[in-house]
Amino acid sequence: MAAGNRNRTLTEKIKLNLGSGHWKPEGWIHVDLDMESLPHVCVNLGASLPFRDGVADLMHTEDFIDQLELENARTFLLECHRILKPGGVIRILTPDMERLARLYLEDQDRLKYLWNEHVGVPLQLGTAGEIFNTGMRFAGHTFLYDAETFTRLASDCGFDARQVSFQKSDIEDLRGLDLRSPENAVSMYFDCFRI
Repeated sequence: MAAGNRNRTLTEKIKLNLGSGHWKPEGWIHVDLDMESLPHVCVNLGASLPFRDGVADLMHTEDFIDQLELENARTFLLECHRILKPGGVIRILTPDMERLARLYLEDQDRLKYLWNEHVGVPLQLGTAGEIFNTGMRFAGHTFLYDAETFTRLASDCGFDARQVSFQKSDIEDLRGLDLRSPENAVSMYFDCFRI
């Protein structure tokens, strides 16, 4: 495991918050590239991670995997699989391409409301088409997933990806971590069990 975390007791769970930014729930090891967010471990998550095999019980990442090209996302998930203990779980939140597309096709007023109230990035035209295009690339999005694409990728990397609801999980330590809710975002929520 990374230096500085050797003082953990043998019974304490090792929980990694990947791409933590300034959001730091207590009891988690915060990992991010941005030194200004003062992570415990500063590392590029798109490369090899500085943790031993099978060391982590739990992991969490929100709105990161969509910033990677598909092949890099595969590499990231394989690294997470390597680091998790057998039976360990990573909670992954990512924008839901299908929900975004449905809003564009079926409820453009809701799409405009979400953008204006919860994203707030100025638009030139303010149309649903501009929001859809901007949303696909917003905040470093590189590859957006629908549920089928994500679960197939996760399966290829050795995970049983179970779609769950906002703030809900069978794993107590994974409940209540989600920053983006269905009220203010178009996220999907997955608990991915290492198999």
